Formats: sequence, structure tokens, C-alpha cells
Amino acid sequence: MNRNLILLFLFFLINISFSQTISKKQSDSLKQEIVKIYREVYWSALPKQKGWVNDYEKILSDNEEKKLDSLISKYERETSIEIAIVTIDTIKVAENNFEALSLHIAKTWGVGKKGKDNGILIAFSKGYKNIRIQNGNGIEKIFSNEDTSKIIENDFIPEFKMGNYYQGLTNGIIKIMEYLRGRIQED
Repeated sequence: MNRNLILLFLFFLINISFSQTISKKQSDSLKQEIVKIYREVYWSALPKQKGWVNDYEKILSDNEEKKLDSLISKYERETSIEIAIVTIDTIKVAENNFEALSLHIAKTWGVGKKGKDNGILIAFSKGYKNIRIQNGNGIEKIFSNEDTSKIIENDFIPEFKMGNYYQGLTNGIIKIMEYLRGRIQED
């Protein structure tokens, strides 16, 4: 059985069993400890990448996931640049560790071609209202943090603010692709 499910089951079992006999303070402390353990297990046993789009917050429909995956697959075939999207639920990471987890996912999944390091991981948490783009070393040479920030602010965020996560992801990815195509042609 999946470790995450076991921990979640234990969390609820303990919560139900002891909720009447322990104080609220003790209960909150216990809940925090269980969440901490759950996050540690998640970190050490990340789920396998199932495609270019990994929506663990369930903010996209199956059709939207397929469209984004198709868009990214076509781009990867044309350029060899790999782009992965992961949405991360707040139960899986503390807000102050969001960036570290996104980097850990990028490295663990190996986004980008070996030897080219040409991967981009877009990590998003609706719950934390946070987005992070992790660029491989090969991409950083042509796509700076400043460029990344501009695309986040101008292409992802406006749609996210309106709750249009699919459209925000689509706009941002298309803008990244256009930008990189232009930079690749210049070289």
C-alpha cells in the first residue's frame, strides 16, 4: 500500500481515537507532527512523473491535461527541450519549502535531456498562490531569471488571479516556447 495513504489513514485513525481524550493543543501538535512526517515521506518517495503534466492538486480536467501534454510533447519533438508541469497540494509541502521541493522534483524526475540539461519544471500551488519555474543549466544560458519572472507576471498570473489555471498555464507555456524559439534561432 502507498506510504502516503497509510500515513493519511493513521492520521485520521489517531485523530478520531484520541479526539475526545486529549486536549485541543495536544491534538493540534499531533496533527502537525503527522503532517510533518507525511511531507518527509512525500519528499523521499516522490511519485513517478506520469507525463509532462502532473496535476496533484486536481485543478485541471483530464481534457485540459491532455491538451497541455500534447502541446509540450510537440514542442519537445521540435526542439528537444523538455517542459514539465507539476501542481503541488499544500499538504505535501510547507509554504517555505515550496521552492526547494520544486527543485527536488526537477532533479529527481530528470527534466531535460542528459548532457544538455535543457529542462524546465513549472511548479504551481493553487493553495499557496505560488509558482516557480526551475530552469536546467542549459536553459539558464538563454532564459534568465528576469525573463522567467516577466513571463510569470505577464502570462501566468493574470489568468491565475481569475481562477483560470488551464488558461494561465497555456499562456505561460506558449510564451516560454515562443521566447525560446526566438533565442534558439538567434544562436
